[in-house]
Amino acid sequence: MKINDGIQAPRGNDLLASAAFSGQYGDGRSERQFLGGKLRYYVPQGKSALFYAAVSADVVRNPELVDLLLLGGDSGLRGYPLRYQSGEKRALFTVEERVYTDWYPFRLFRVGGAVFYDVGRAWDGPFVNPVNSGWLSDVGFGLRLLSDRSSFGNVVHVDVAFPLDRDPDIESVQFLVKTYVNF
Repeated sequence: MKINDGIQAPRGNDLLASAAFSGQYGDGRSERQFLGGKLRYYVPQGKSALFYAAVSADVVRNPELVDLLLLGGDSGLRGYPLRYQSGEKRALFTVEERVYTDWYPFRLFRVGGAVFYDVGRAWDGPFVNPVNSGWLSDVGFGLRLLSDRSSFGNVVHVDVAFPLDRDPDIESVQFLVKTYVNF
């Protein structure tokens, strides 16, 4: 079950909230349950910039291995490798300054950019990262490419992120390329 709602605050600011709950029951008892929530706040700053902040928290109970909550790479904490932390609880906070340009090279895609800061943690459960299990943070910047010619309207995110709490076994710079439905 998912619930989404939003309000438009003064000066065009938007606050969007979402909550999700799912569960699996068998033999008269609950086997797996998921509960999560997210708040997103958008503040326009002129015609070509936007401030974005998001906070999310998730909990999974009696998870299977595939149900564990992950952080790292494209699941939050862009400055860390994919699936760097996992657990039965997860929290993530992100702030971004987004810039939109009028640059439209070869009439193929629109170009924008973002500067970001992420902080988060995944904890509890059998597969916690023993090396770096505390709160982690990163900073970075990225390029956003929107194809006007695509029927899906996907945005390609090309991000360069720097982990601030890294251990020596991971790279000091992470490169990510992914497609999203939004900026």
